[in-house]
Amino acid sequence: MGRGITAAIPIVLQPPRHGWHRKVENEDFPKLAEFYTPDESGQVYTIKHKILLENYQSFLTEFYDCIGEVCNFQEASNPATYDDFVTLFDRRARNARVPFVESGGSYLSIVGADCPEYWLFYSGSYKALLETYCTLTHFERVLARAMKNPLAGAVKFGIHG
Repeated sequence: MGRGITAAIPIVLQPPRHGWHRKVENEDFPKLAEFYTPDESGQVYTIKHKILLENYQSFLTEFYDCIGEVCNFQEASNPATYDDFVTLFDRRARNARVPFVESGGSYLSIVGADCPEYWLFYSGSYKALLETYCTLTHFERVLARAMKNPLAGAVKFGIHG
């Protein structure tokens, strides 16, 4: 199995641990202030839970309609808290079927930050080889403009696996 192109909404963003170190910037995350709250150091950003909880269902429906696929996730209940959301989308409980929440690993590679926690909602081919990430950035921009759901602005395409 290789690495594949995926789409996720980062839950936690932090400066890259390896390679070129820099601050998480608006250049890579144009809606950073709208969707994320910085910690005291201004280095680690966490998604605003209210935005995620209020919009994730309609986001899934709109995203899968946009790509012409059927979303295979049938929600049993509405999570009232972020902890309920994490339980509902637990990776192990869902047997790694998208969508799921991943935390504690560095399996998602995106431009500009590390994502120690993210909500992965799309997984494409596992035969992906990229020379540059700019194509994924272009996908993010197109999706943000094509969709009406507020969460579209928080989507990051990356390599997973």
